[in-house]
Amino acid sequence: MLAMSAIAPDRIPLVVPDTRLESLAGEVHRTYFSKYPPLPVRWGQQITRKKRRSIRLGSYNHHTTEIRIHPILNAPHVPSIFIMSVIHHEYLHHVLGPHHNRRFHQHERQFQHHREAQEWIRGNLFLLLGRKKNELKRPAPPPAPPQAVQASLF
Repeated sequence: MLAMSAIAPDRIPLVVPDTRLESLAGEVHRTYFSKYPPLPVRWGQQITRKKRRSIRLGSYNHHTTEIRIHPILNAPHVPSIFIMSVIHHEYLHHVLGPHHNRRFHQHERQFQHHREAQEWIRGNLFLLLGRKKNELKRPAPPPAPPQAVQASLF
């Protein structure tokens, strides 16, 4: 076992809080969930992949009551309202449970910037998946083979 005195003070790893994420989580909590205790909201671990087929942008752990946000959203080109919409979505799991039912979606639409966040993800999902925009488009189906024409004299 390594004693703490054996570690040089300049070698102790520091956890630097992400003030942007804390600020956005605090705003979501104050605006929509103030009657509940605030939940810890953290960035998830970075996993390196060049291309993805899908991506989980956030998760809620009901055992630890912790919200994790995908670290790919920790980028300057990702608007704050989109990160807030993910935090709002995960808070709803804390309040309403794990299912995406009609009641859940009704509460989800109460987020002030819900429409803008949905538009942003529709236009930028390809970036989060690590693809170029034209790669997401499905290729056009091949043209149908020409059909033989039958002629009848009688």
